[in-house]
Amino acid sequence: MTGSLARRYARALLELAREAGTLDATGQELAAAAATFDEPRLRAVVLNPAVDAGARRRVVDGVIGALGMSPSVVNLVKLLADRDRLPVLPQVAQAYDSLVDAELGRTRVRMRAAKPLGAAEKAELTDLARRLAGGREVLVTTEVDTDLLGGVVLDIGGTVWDGSVRAQLARLSKEMAGSDV
Repeated sequence: MTGSLARRYARALLELAREAGTLDATGQELAAAAATFDEPRLRAVVLNPAVDAGARRRVVDGVIGALGMSPSVVNLVKLLADRDRLPVLPQVAQAYDSLVDAELGRTRVRMRAAKPLGAAEKAELTDLARRLAGGREVLVTTEVDTDLLGGVVLDIGGTVWDGSVRAQLARLSKEMAGSDV
């Protein structure tokens, strides 16, 4: 239910952003709002039924004012707050990003490596990701994950390409466990 609800709100916001020509800017504002309202201390206030509804609304209005968002994102956040649906804001932001990516022909890529990637390595991996994504534009985020031991893991639109040392060791261990040596 939460996923379909989030998609409905995201589609409505997408229509408004398309008309205004602000697809990416709206997505950035929505992501900032989702991250802000997902902060544990703020969440404890705006989602607490023990806190007076008027006080919660004043907190939400104050945060919205501080973020300086466009009217369409402001209206969405206020609507979610009024309907006690602020917890779905992160899912709305994810659904919105997916809809915009589909509309613009983009694919999101998450690169995880055991150590920070150099510019040449990142460029080479971005090119590989673009080819694996069928030539589509790719939006890349990189992370350092020391648990990988070495190598890189690419998550391209939900498909994972695992070239990490950890995965290679796991495959080798499995092969050795299955052999009669």
